[in-house]
Amino acid sequence: MPRPIKERSIREKPVCCRFIPEKIQNTETVILTMDEFDVIRKCDYERLSQENCAQTMNVSRTTVQRIYASARQKIAEALILGKVLEVDGGIVSFNSEDDSSNYKNEKGEVSMKIAIGLDGEKVADHFGHCNDFRVYEIVDNKVINQEDIHDDVHVHQARPQFLKDLGVDVLIMNSMGKGAYNRLIALGIKTINAENKRVEEALNSYLSQELNVELVGHECHGCGSHGKGHHHG
Repeated sequence: MPRPIKERSIREKPVCCRFIPEKIQNTETVILTMDEFDVIRKCDYERLSQENCAQTMNVSRTTVQRIYASARQKIAEALILGKVLEVDGGIVSFNSEDDSSNYKNEKGEVSMKIAIGLDGEKVADHFGHCNDFRVYEIVDNKVINQEDIHDDVHVHQARPQFLKDLGVDVLIMNSMGKGAYNRLIALGIKTINAENKRVEEALNSYLSQELNVELVGHECHGCGSHGKGHHHG
């Protein structure tokens, strides 16, 4: 007998629940459930990590990952095929006092830590080669503290956990291997493509929601300049 699905705690219904394409006679409808909508809102709009999103919804991080993947596939289907997108249903309970409270500090302020890989004042090219990070503490979208941290202890396979131990929620880089990407995502750290910006420019663009493309890990083949026996993480 399958286990009953646990109720997902969400804040409120969306302002608009139905999106209809113009000039397309398509009556097919894609249903985005309330919990799928809420995960998109929290992860993509409010920039919460999947771990913090899971805390606000009272579910596991792996559940959020499944909901997030399903939601993005449905949105893509509606956009690409010109289908009606409707937000409805789902096993949810509404909590008007949520407001991402588990992502707030003791003063009720929304806070996060952003790490940017350093190459001088440029964003470092590759996570696997990066030992230096600038870690910003953000409260209500403002920088309240920053610290440059050098890590020459951990091999890059262990560096995702190093960043997690620092409390990092978001990592901004130009590229990374698939192994590192998978470990970062598993730890609830969001990865953002720096788009070859300088460090301060990348930070400000992220805070203003202009820098919002997910950095996805790539397969590394050969990479002869890395030296014999080198393997990416």
